[in-house]
Amino acid sequence: MADTNLNLEVRLEQLEDHRRSIDNLDSALLAILAERFRLTEKIGRSKAAAGVEPMDAERERTQLERFRVIASTHGLDVDVAVDVMARIIEHVKARHEALQRAR
Repeated sequence: MADTNLNLEVRLEQLEDHRRSIDNLDSALLAILAERFRLTEKIGRSKAAAGVEPMDAERERTQLERFRVIASTHGLDVDVAVDVMARIIEHVKARHEALQRAR
């Protein structure tokens, strides 16, 4: 019985270690996302000031294909990775359109 309790304690401790690692990674991902949005905001403002269209369909296609390759290289589910990145791109495009309208 003592072995079973010890084994359970070890597993629970490992679980908590894994969760702490995930929490740290989530924090890093969000910090990177915040920096990405800061940069895309600058791009959106520059496009609006120059009167450049807020969307670039060719760039978007190229990036989504690039994300597929990168996801595959890292052994990620390509569809999930591309979906996440596509959602980020949609947010950025909406923001760029809003900046263009505000100009």
